[in-house]
Amino acid sequence: MGRKLDSLPQAEREKIETDLLALSVIYNERYGISADSGTHAEKQVPDHLRPYFQLRLNYYRSA
Repeated sequence: MGRKLDSLPQAEREKIETDLLALSVIYNERYGISADSGTHAEKQVPDHLRPYFQLRLNYYRSA
């Protein structure tokens, strides 16, 4: 059985959630679901993880 996210430290959970949020933004961009989801999603990311969020967006956009 896989690891449960609840057992991970808070910082690691936030990083995983940020990565999933970036992935969902790119998914929506590719399928034209929402044009403004990137700016709205960035407001949900904690300040200390915004550079990481931008890195993940750029990574998924180039993939």
